[in-house]
Amino acid sequence: MKSDLETRPVYLSREDHIQAHFLICFIALVMARLLEQRLGNRFTVAQIAESLRKAACSHIERNWYLCDYRDNVTDAVGEVLGINLNRKYLSLGEIKSMLGATKKV
Repeated sequence: MKSDLETRPVYLSREDHIQAHFLICFIALVMARLLEQRLGNRFTVAQIAESLRKAACSHIERNWYLCDYRDNVTDAVGEVLGINLNRKYLSLGEIKSMLGATKKV
């Protein structure tokens, strides 16, 4: 799991910083495992993380964006979250709607 989430040594000295860091790492692990489970264990955490790292949109003009990357993992994530990630061009409003929809899931 450490290699999947690309962890590295962190040097913290204050107890509250150590606890906060641990909490963030634990939440990231839980979220990764839940997503893996919601995808029916079809993809590993490493595959999911790699696909989501590559997924991006480039600003082309005004409020329009070009989605540069898509694969079967991003399609499955979109399906599970109830958002359409299959479109090549998205407006800023559509992107904001998608982000809002993911908060409700």
